[in-house]
Amino acid sequence: MRFFKKFVAALTGVSIFLAGSAVSVSAEELPEYIRVGLRMSYEEKSAISIESKNIKLVRSDDGITSPLLNETMAEFTSSDGFTVRVGLSYQVAVPIDADSYDEALNEANSYISDGYANAVPGYYKNNLAVIIYGYSDMSSANSAASSLNGIALSPNDVIILDMGGNPILLISNSDAYFMGDSGSVPVVDLGARSYRGIIDFMQNDNGTITAVNILDLEEYLYGVVASEIPSSYAFESIKAQACAARTYALYKWNRQSDVGFDICDSTHCQAYMGYDYESDTTNRAVDETEGELIYYNGKPIEALFFSSSGGYTEDAVNVWGTDVAYLKAVDDSQEVNCPKWTRTLTLSDLDKLIAVNGYNIGSATGMRITIDNKTNRVQKLEILGSKGTKTITLEACRTVLGSIGDSFNSRNYTITNGDVSGGSTSSSNKIGTFVYGPIKDFKVGKNYVIGSDCAVVYSTANGVKAVGYDGKEVDTDDITGFDIDKTQASGSSSKDGTTVITSSGPTIEITGYGIGHGVGMSQMGANGMAQNGATYKEILKHYYTGVTVK
Repeated sequence: MRFFKKFVAALTGVSIFLAGSAVSVSAEELPEYIRVGLRMSYEEKSAISIESKNIKLVRSDDGITSPLLNETMAEFTSSDGFTVRVGLSYQVAVPIDADSYDEALNEANSYISDGYANAVPGYYKNNLAVIIYGYSDMSSANSAASSLNGIALSPNDVIILDMGGNPILLISNSDAYFMGDSGSVPVVDLGARSYRGIIDFMQNDNGTITAVNILDLEEYLYGVVASEIPSSYAFESIKAQACAARTYALYKWNRQSDVGFDICDSTHCQAYMGYDYESDTTNRAVDETEGELIYYNGKPIEALFFSSSGGYTEDAVNVWGTDVAYLKAVDDSQEVNCPKWTRTLTLSDLDKLIAVNGYNIGSATGMRITIDNKTNRVQKLEILGSKGTKTITLEACRTVLGSIGDSFNSRNYTITNGDVSGGSTSSSNKIGTFVYGPIKDFKVGKNYVIGSDCAVVYSTANGVKAVGYDGKEVDTDDITGFDIDKTQASGSSSKDGTTVITSSGPTIEITGYGIGHGVGMSQMGANGMAQNGATYKEILKHYYTGVTVK
């Protein structure tokens, strides 16, 4: 277990939290509390500031749970706040017979009177103790411990609560709770971010500390939904996000207990930036969907979501190689304001990629991609070399460039200065097909949809027509490589097969659309659906195949 010693700062208003041990959850039972690893800003730090000015030291009845049932042991006030840091010296913990912090403080003062100037109240194995710091090595600490009937501790065995540069409490092999109660919603202020609930400072094996936020699940979702989706989006899409985030949190709950938390605060899990990022709108979406989950065959799903697809989502099997019944590729043509991105690569960039990853293919000569015509996503990326070819598939087609810089924003990209060859494309395109690019800033008419960077084919009483990004009719004969299949009805599925594009010049120009892995719910697509009148349940059932929401 990576994290093994804990120190907790908490807020009033929290009545209970889950311990880190494994706990099973049925499909209908939500955990009341969740542990969130604050990896974005507070992972593996030598010190973390608490900028709350007033905190209370409390102790749990059983050393593990129920902070509000605890007796208040002490109150601390500092205009400059506090610091939690790892020990800077060797220490000696001396067990004492005390029932309160004040009694421990009196004991510490007695040791100071006896010449132990660095005696401070503390906790050792969840019991009050006097901890004396300042020993230069373990030999000195062992010698003092022998004469004091105490226990010698290394620097990494202790976490210090510091006020104005002076230790006021030392914690070793213990859980302790600090509570701050100010403002209408009490929060723990860690400087860059503030959090509802409890902050558990967990000491790592390498002598650093990581903050873990323990709080009510629904209040956790206040921070997640506001961090994941703009409050300006259509309200039904925000409610869909709330259900997806709740379901994802339940799916992840307790799966990472070996590292001391259930879920992290980064986009590796789902973004969570705490109290300061909350909004009334996103909080209301959480409240109005309280307890609602997304199920497939009676079990909560792994409700993956992402920013933008570029017109079509992706099947999980094409991203991670695992088939998931409810994570299938679906049309995302209602997506609003899909971002377009570009990237220029050189053969020198590809040489770096070859070297960093140890590809044994000689010097780079070019790049070839194979695109699924249905989803417009790259299914295979080949790095061409003077001595061979390196083939890359699945999500690595997006992330492989991360080894030398930034990954591609999505797998919905093409080579704009390459040659089209090989592969197999459909002999004709169907009515209702996007000719090139995804919809951006779409407008819905009676018989058509238009958007920038695209042309859309539609049928009318007078035959088949196409509309360009500017809303003007496009002559279908002018659309390169496009052959209308007039036997198809309006709205039929998009073209089948694949397209292969190769670039062997000194530069490779990439143009792409969308952001993220493309699996599950598209947030921009959900916004578009909501703007067009879809409810949050309709949105969820569109993006997650065969699910129920309840």
